[in-house]
Amino acid sequence: MKDLAEQVMFAAMHAVRFETSGDPYPLSPEVEAGLLRVAQGALANVSEHAKATKAAVTLTYLADKVVLDIRDDGVGFDPASTRASGDRGNGLRMISERLAELGGEMVVESAPGEGTALAVAVPTREVR
Repeated sequence: MKDLAEQVMFAAMHAVRFETSGDPYPLSPEVEAGLLRVAQGALANVSEHAKATKAAVTLTYLADKVVLDIRDDGVGFDPASTRASGDRGNGLRMISERLAELGGEMVVESAPGEGTALAVAVPTREVR
C-alpha cells in the first residue's frame, strides 16, 4: 500500500503521507487487492476533484478487520448530492461495490471547503 502512495503523481498535490497503525499481519490476496483498488480509486478522486495540497492514507490493523482511511485538505463536497453522470462521477459507487464484494463498509465525510475523509473497513482473518 505504501508503494501506491509513493507512485501516484499528483500535479496539484504536494504530499501524500502513508502510515500504518496496529500490528500488521498478512491479508488474504482478495482483501489486499481490494484495498489496493479502493486506495487507487480514492486517490484518483483526490487528484481529479479535490484540489488538495495534502492527502494522508492510513491502514489500521485490528483483530477482526482492517480499516483504510484516506483524508485530504481539498475543496470537499456534499456527499448527499453526488451522483454518477455518464463516464464521470462513478468513483465512490465503484468503491462501494468493491467493498460489498469483500463484505466491507464505507463512510464518507465531507463538506464544501472542508476536505474529505473516506473510511473503509473490511473484515479479515489473519493469514498465517
